[in-house]
Amino acid sequence: MRRTESSKFSAIALVQDHYDTLRNYGTKRRRPADYLAYLGVPAAIAGGVWYFDGRARNVPDVLAAIAILTGLIFNVFVLIFDLTARATDTLPPQMRQFVDQLADELRANVSYAVLVGIVLTGLLGGVVMFTDTDKPLGRVSTLLVVFAGVHLLLTIFMILKRVRAMFRSFRVRREDPVP
Repeated sequence: MRRTESSKFSAIALVQDHYDTLRNYGTKRRRPADYLAYLGVPAAIAGGVWYFDGRARNVPDVLAAIAILTGLIFNVFVLIFDLTARATDTLPPQMRQFVDQLADELRANVSYAVLVGIVLTGLLGGVVMFTDTDKPLGRVSTLLVVFAGVHLLLTIFMILKRVRAMFRSFRVRREDPVP
């Protein structure tokens, strides 16, 4: 992934690294369909909620769920570190480059998912602290929560696919004895 000079508190590099993974593996070219699905689906769902005047309710419960989910996603970071360390030691050289690239992309996706989760948690935390949560959210707040929530779920699906690919890469025709 690219290295950028920025503030220690800037998330720009995380966003750049994540969106840089939206490429075709074989050609290394960006795929507009991926961007359309990744940003268009959350926008379409949020737009539908806006159109039908949907309003988010039970914000403290949603906040708790998003905070827990963000913590669980962060734990995937530990899994990636462990898997990458094992890959370096056990894989044949021809597979190592593939697994290293997959680990970099997975790290970028997990970092971005944690970032989206933190932003969504902060947004919902602010709502819980400064508004009456017995009332539904306004249209704009609901739109932001729906977009970010669906976007987070799509990122999690991307992470699951790459975690699956990582695990499959370890099954490279080795005959492990059954204990």
